[in-house]
Amino acid sequence: MEYLKVAKILSTVGLKGEVRVFTTSTFKDIRYKKGSLLFYKDENGDYKEIHIKSYRNKEGNIDYLTFIEFDSIEKVEPLIDKELFALKDYKNLKKDEYYYSDLISSTCYDEENKEIGVIKDIKEFNSNVSLEIKLKENNKTIYIPFNDFFIKDVDIDNKKIIIHVIEGLLEI
Repeated sequence: MEYLKVAKILSTVGLKGEVRVFTTSTFKDIRYKKGSLLFYKDENGDYKEIHIKSYRNKEGNIDYLTFIEFDSIEKVEPLIDKELFALKDYKNLKKDEYYYSDLISSTCYDEENKEIGVIKDIKEFNSNVSLEIKLKENNKTIYIPFNDFFIKDVDIDNKKIIIHVIEGLLEI
């Protein structure tokens, strides 16, 4: 089983076990559907199951959840600062869609097939999602926006991404 991080619990809200979370998943309607299964890691690093009782969205990536297993502030407080996970499930994806985690360790090339570097992480900034790339040439780290202008092809099976390079993009 492979787990995907979908949120981080930020704080409690009220007395009935509601929590405020920062969501990193693009499948909120599936992840937070009543009865949906999520996981958190306990103090031993073991994944523990929890089930969604209710979900509401305030704005952007801030969401409010309650869990069937935690019905009071006292019970849910130990979860503050914990990450929530879901099982990786490819049936949620449409054709030519993939999880960000599938991009990690992919090799990036320019349009002339010259190797640029390797993706180390995916960063979600307020304005965009960016690929964190460790450059082959000098081991420095750069960020390239993950959008149609820069990303020309993604080949998940071969872990290869083609990037449109403009002047100054690879400079630090």
